[in-house]
Amino acid sequence: MEKYVFYVKDEATKIFARSALSKDDIKKLKQDGFKRYPLEFEAESKQEAIDKLNENTRDNMDSLGGFSATIAFIALTVVIMAVLVYLF
Repeated sequence: MEKYVFYVKDEATKIFARSALSKDDIKKLKQDGFKRYPLEFEAESKQEAIDKLNENTRDNMDSLGGFSATIAFIALTVVIMAVLVYLF
C-alpha cells in the first residue's frame, strides 16, 4: 500500500503518492499557494485514498452535527430554566 498526501488551495485539491513527491515538487506546490492537508491515508490507489478522505470528512461532519445539537439543547434548557426562575 502507498501513502497518499493531499494539497489544498481554496477549492482545488491535489493528491500525490508520498513517495513520488520530491522536495522541488513540494516547493512548487507551496509557491502555487497549496498547503498540505494534515491527514494522509494508506491506500491501493488514488481513488481509494479520496474515498477514505471523504469518509473521514463525513464522519467529522456527523460528529460536529451531534455536538452542535447537544449544545443547542443545553442552551435552550438554560434559557427555559432562567425564564422559569424569573417568573416564579
